[in-house]
Amino acid sequence: MSAEQEEYEYFKNAREYLEYFYSDLTGEKCPDEGEWMPWSMEQFHRTFSEGKGFGGRLLDIGSGPTVYQLGALAEIKKWKDGNKQAFDWSPFVKHVAGLEGSRWESRQEQLRSAIKDAVPCDVFNTNPLHPAEFEPFDTIISAYCLESACYDKGRSAYAQAVRNISTLLKPGGNLILQTYIGVTYWVDKEGNKTPDSLCLDTEFVLTTLSEAGFTELETSEYKCPVREKVQYSDIKGMLHVTGKKI
Repeated sequence: MSAEQEEYEYFKNAREYLEYFYSDLTGEKCPDEGEWMPWSMEQFHRTFSEGKGFGGRLLDIGSGPTVYQLGALAEIKKWKDGNKQAFDWSPFVKHVAGLEGSRWESRQEQLRSAIKDAVPCDVFNTNPLHPAEFEPFDTIISAYCLESACYDKGRSAYAQAVRNISTLLKPGGNLILQTYIGVTYWVDKEGNKTPDSLCLDTEFVLTTLSEAGFTELETSEYKCPVREKVQYSDIKGMLHVTGKKI
């Protein structure tokens, strides 16, 4: 997302955003979503464990659904450098290490060393990483990003954003996408309903990916808990999709 876009009204910096959404794995702070975070990590673990070539040079589009990208980049670089003031991701690393049967400390250091760079990205640009230049990637991940970038621009903008990021992927490369399903509003810290995520459904997402040149689409869906009263959002679920670029 563009660094020039106005930052989130309700989160003045990347750290505040991280503390609000990622301070635990249980979903206790976001009961509308339930235990979606373990589900999300388990989908990534399953995808990379299937031996279908999801590897090589990997690009993560969107370090979270943020529009204050430079602040987010600073947080990523702090963590990569082992800065003691960086956000503590160890509970998440421990969960993944448990799935893999590996030691979390060594897994964390391996991840730090694997991150080669963190650069701004504008999904509305036909060259999203401009002015940086990279060879096409083997795998692209985008999780809970595009729907936030396009929340006030409509589904045609979402489809264009998918086409734009597909140009960063080499032919035969893999896309791993996770997205919210059925969100029409979020409740901000003052209790106001805020439409800051484009409302998507599974059929539209799959059609968009197909029209952008992705085949062999495989999906997994998470259904949010049924609740009588919405506390945080009216989200219906999450979608995990993998596909191969023609």
